Amino acid sequence: MSRARQLLAVGIGCALALVSRSKDRIASAQQTHTTPLKVVERVSFDWNHLGTLTTFTLSGPTAADDPSGANRLVIKQKQGPSRIFRNRDDVWSTITSPGLKRQNLVPSSKRMLFIAAGENPDAQIYLIPVGAGPSCCVGSLDVLTAGQDGTPHSVFHSEQHLLEAVVPLTDGSGIELIGQQSDSEARALINAQSYDPYRVYVITGAQVAKYNLKLSKTYTVAHYCEWQGPQYNERFVAVGKPTGARQCHTMSEAAFERYRPLHPEQLPEP
Repeated sequence: MSRARQLLAVGIGCALALVSRSKDRIASAQQTHTTPLKVVERVSFDWNHLGTLTTFTLSGPTAADDPSGANRLVIKQKQGPSRIFRNRDDVWSTITSPGLKRQNLVPSSKRMLFIAAGENPDAQIYLIPVGAGPSCCVGSLDVLTAGQDGTPHSVFHSEQHLLEAVVPLTDGSGIELIGQQSDSEARALINAQSYDPYRVYVITGAQVAKYNLKLSKTYTVAHYCEWQGPQYNERFVAVGKPTGARQCHTMSEAAFERYRPLHPEQLPEP
């Protein structure tokens, strides 16, 4: 076979391969698009004080006995188109705090947390989708609320967030979100973990959340450990009971390695 014919044969073969791969991608896309969604939970609630019910439907491509894959939230008002919110990070963070569960305006809901910014009848209401249960990783956190026209807006998103508390602002204009970025790595069986300070975000009305450094430092010192900056940092170790700076002190990695062998009762091996 001549050189020209060899090149032609190779070119035809490559073209056929590209066509085949293209068909496979189209078929895969069609299959993904047509994957049926399973409804995990549906709630109807007047969250925007307009006198009409808004329907919230949580679903995903998952079996009914495995709700962890539910990552699609559809919000449908009586008038207007539906709004669809998808979890960009696959799994929402779980909510374990009994206090948060008691704040839920829809106590029958297990996967949606509705919290008001105060006790006034027209107080702003915020929706936090909740994960299905324990997971290998810290889930993400989203907060949604209605604008003045009732349209839902996303006012907070974090790829990793362990929510500790939601506190209404004293003037009733919004809420504080209090939580941690990560699930701290244990450095001993008890009394030692990677430094993971609390982060406090303030949400006013339907405005996007703002991180508040002063509130974050105050809450961390009062409820966790000595302050070593606003970010999760494995170069520091929180040593002691993480219940406040009086019981917990932060150490550098090198200082902890020197301290640990001298205090085996306080820091037993895992």
